[in-house]
Amino acid sequence: MTPSEKKPASTRLSVAVPGALTAALFIGAVAFGSSSLRSTDPSPAGQPDAVVAKDDAPAFGATVAAQGRDRFKHDPTPHEPAPAKDAAESAKPETQEPETARPEAPAEEEKPKPAPESKKPAPTSKPAPANPTALTLETWAKDTKVKLAWTPFGGEGFEYYKVVRSADTTVTWPASGDDQVVGVIGDVNAPWYADKPGCGTAWYYRVFAVRHGEAGYATLAASNVSMVGTACAPASEPVAVKPLAFALEVVPGAGIRLSWEPCWNDRFAAYKVVRSKVNADPRFPLNDGAELVAVIGDAAQTVFLDGGVAAGETWTYRVVAVKSSDGGYVPLCETAAMSAAAE
Repeated sequence: MTPSEKKPASTRLSVAVPGALTAALFIGAVAFGSSSLRSTDPSPAGQPDAVVAKDDAPAFGATVAAQGRDRFKHDPTPHEPAPAKDAAESAKPETQEPETARPEAPAEEEKPKPAPESKKPAPTSKPAPANPTALTLETWAKDTKVKLAWTPFGGEGFEYYKVVRSADTTVTWPASGDDQVVGVIGDVNAPWYADKPGCGTAWYYRVFAVRHGEAGYATLAASNVSMVGTACAPASEPVAVKPLAFALEVVPGAGIRLSWEPCWNDRFAAYKVVRSKVNADPRFPLNDGAELVAVIGDAAQTVFLDGGVAAGETWTYRVVAVKSSDGGYVPLCETAAMSAAAE
């Protein structure tokens, strides 16, 4: 048996206890040192905190700085690191206070960008006509009239437009054959004209721009030949003329008095009083040898004294009541023709 084995059990216990206490204190110190050197940043989930020895402090600081840079890259407003706890505070149990979210700095309000200014296209001048002296003529029928329009003359020396009409396609100026100048226009900016030719046939028109020179008129430009025709107005239905009673009275020294039956008609326009020295049947519209001596617009006025006669002259009279229409006056009522000699 060794000497240590010979010691009593109480002695062995007193020796072992201080040794164990010393070992426990050493282990606690190591643990305390490692807790004070821990990083303030939490370790990845599921992994224990790393223990860093004092000799490794520079490497630990570089790691923390690298983590801060990485966090700044992803978070524009990183939180400041919490201050390190001293030894006294590290011994106390940590109570985790709820982290208060720091208000993020308001993002700088983006100012609306001004709309790009639209550039107006530069004005472009209209191209000049290829041939300013060309006259392009158009014609069309309007009721019983022919209307003409053409492009204005754009050259120099203009004096007149000559509008020529012909019964065939050969239309010339100066006019020849059946060509006829129907219009002369002295305003270069008035390129239009209206004509009233015979109805029911085709007519050919041409316009010439002319000027007067030493040798006479000269043609500056000529239009195309344009054909057009007008339809004849439908013939009006014959009107049954109502006969009126008629009487003549010779008033010596005053003339001849006429009296007739009134013409009662809703379309009445006037009485036309006609006379003639040479025609035994004067009419209205006037025929050969007839003259109009009075127009009376009142259907109730049926007496007229013709004082424009000389004694011994014989006159034949007729009274015609007429209506107005598109074609002029049309008879409604009329008297017979009667003659009398003035005294």
